[in-house]
Amino acid sequence: MISDMQPVLRDVLPAAAAYPVPVIDGPSHEGLRNAFLKGIAEEASVDYDIFRDQQVFGADELELKRGRITAALDVIGENWPEFRALYELLVPVLLYAPDGGLAGGTSSTVLGVLWLAPKEHWNSIDVQEFLLHEFIHHTLFLEERRFGFYRNMDMLMEDRYLTRSAIRKDRRPLDKVLHSIVVGMEVLLARQENRVPGYDTSELSLHPQSGELRDGVAASLDEVFELPLEKLLQPRPIEILELCRKRLTDITS
Repeated sequence: MISDMQPVLRDVLPAAAAYPVPVIDGPSHEGLRNAFLKGIAEEASVDYDIFRDQQVFGADELELKRGRITAALDVIGENWPEFRALYELLVPVLLYAPDGGLAGGTSSTVLGVLWLAPKEHWNSIDVQEFLLHEFIHHTLFLEERRFGFYRNMDMLMEDRYLTRSAIRKDRRPLDKVLHSIVVGMEVLLARQENRVPGYDTSELSLHPQSGELRDGVAASLDEVFELPLEKLLQPRPIEILELCRKRLTDITS
């Protein structure tokens, strides 16, 4: 299904000996890199500038970053095998490339690909939660393809409909805030279910500790439910937001 939606992935996937498929510099992966760049450039309300100058990692740095991601995937496989299996199915291509101090991301227009530039100061918990964070974005993009999420993207950009992001805490368009709420909620649930052991005794860099993250999700939900959601969103994302509100109440209690 993913390769049907993104035919450019067929140039990479059949040649892969094992997961994850690393995409690096060179002519064999040029089509995929260009497709990802084009997808990012055309994405509505995009807020990062992905490897504008077609930068690439040197061999030693690439090996180091790949090693950290592979190690995190191995830990996830031990603690959460279902999630590890879904990762291989839905995000089959890992694209390693630097960009302006950012850590990576996904694009709704290039499904199946995760761009990676993990930070040197991240510990293993940060890397695992980064993989979860981006996976949730990915699954929301798939849900959006299936159900449709937004009634009018231009309307979402209007200042009167901007609300607080659950993680960044700044005012953002509703599509970004929806993603932040679901990502924050899934990180909290993963911690509660001990899918990322050691988070509570580690100094975290990517996400805040659970109390602060829970408060951020709650504040975002409060603001979002003050909006005329039926005017802005299709039924499925409203259902997802209501589920997040219920799950948050369960965690708090």
